[in-house]
Amino acid sequence: MGEAKRRQSAQTVGRPWPPKLPPLPPGTANATPATRELQRLAMLGRMAETNTRTALQAARAATDNGARDQILDSILQGACGLLEGEVRTAYAANAESARLWSTVACRKGCSWCCHIQVETTIVEAIVVSRQVAKSESLTASVLAAAPAVAGTDSVGRLRKRVACPLLVDGACSVYDHRPGACRAHVSLDDKACETALKTAGTADEARKIPTVVVPRKIDTAISFGVRRACAAENLQSCDVELTAALCLLATDSTAVSRWLAGETVFTPYP
Repeated sequence: MGEAKRRQSAQTVGRPWPPKLPPLPPGTANATPATRELQRLAMLGRMAETNTRTALQAARAATDNGARDQILDSILQGACGLLEGEVRTAYAANAESARLWSTVACRKGCSWCCHIQVETTIVEAIVVSRQVAKSESLTASVLAAAPAVAGTDSVGRLRKRVACPLLVDGACSVYDHRPGACRAHVSLDDKACETALKTAGTADEARKIPTVVVPRKIDTAISFGVRRACAAENLQSCDVELTAALCLLATDSTAVSRWLAGETVFTPYP
């Protein structure tokens, strides 16, 4: 894409992604439900890759950081809007699915699961970091939490009982910008989540939490598409751990520009 087209793209990108996929082609009508699900997930990945790649090209062509940041934000909002639209479609498919979705236990103020490592795309971490930068207290919380959980996995962090640094009074302070992984982690039993946290690292450790699987499948497909778009643009495309990435972004004002220039900036996770 030439420079003129890149700048034109930078002016028009950011329109909302479609909130859900179009119907599968007629030829798939006789396929098994499992096959149709795989086809739909593949389509999600391709849609995410196409939209993300267009936005990344525009972000790299943007002439100021404000425009660049707005374009990157459109990726997270588009991906998460698609995720939530697809989840609604999936659980409205039949009465049993709707019944299952009605039993979801997650609610505001329930933060038991917010004590595990959060694996995100680099774009998600960048967008969240902009919200963190607006608050001195959130920034301080991130800088304090990062060394405490460095090098741990999700179980290890749970055992340390280090909460997400973005929690304020038990609620997510960046809720509208939270990553797809947080949106897709859906429990059917908040008491089981509470028990898992309180018993982590003890002889009575309990890890069995009944969760809803479909949102995680959808988020995985979309995140894969975002990473493929990064790779296609010769950008570092690994997933990162959210707290560690936020710490880096809070302490290195050049990180985003260097990443968009093709440098390896972030520590891959896991």
